[in-house]
Amino acid sequence: MKTLLAVASSPRRGGNSDLLLQEFCRAAEESGWKVDLIRINDLKFKPCQACDTCAKDGHCILNDDMQDIYPKFIESDALVIASPVTFASLNAQLKMFIDRFQCWWNAKYTLQKPFIPEDAKHPGFFICVGALQKKAYCENALQIIKVFFHNINHTLLGELFMRGFDAKGEIADHPDALAEAYQAGKDFIAKIDPT
Repeated sequence: MKTLLAVASSPRRGGNSDLLLQEFCRAAEESGWKVDLIRINDLKFKPCQACDTCAKDGHCILNDDMQDIYPKFIESDALVIASPVTFASLNAQLKMFIDRFQCWWNAKYTLQKPFIPEDAKHPGFFICVGALQKKAYCENALQIIKVFFHNINHTLLGELFMRGFDAKGEIADHPDALAEAYQAGKDFIAKIDPT
């Protein structure tokens, strides 16, 4: 059974990005995939300390929950990340999580030994929810995701932007939005696993 690694970055369980991610993952499960869900807010980890020790061997010396996360990225077959927009970008939880992949950056660029081979290019998807209608807010978040995916040798195959949702869980009152997330998940799996 193939595994979809799903990263929920919102601190609000049942929030808008959370509900969209659930629908995306439901489509994957109905297609026969296993979903491995990571809730960043439940993790206990420090931000990157910029010690550059990882430049020696590609491994982070901080002994916290991130040590259990890195293998999941290697072992999974695909990745989906969901984030609310905070101050026109990714939320703090997700940015801190991404920054802890500095060790992967060093493994790839300094040591020329990436944890995922260059040609593997694991497929990925990004879900982003913003309170305001301005397109730039989700676009700013997307730019960081693109850099992150590139550095960890994942290929961004699509994104879903939902704008105009702020109150916790209000997107549940918009079945069309949930249906769009479900269909995005269905299309994503069909693209990467057509059998």
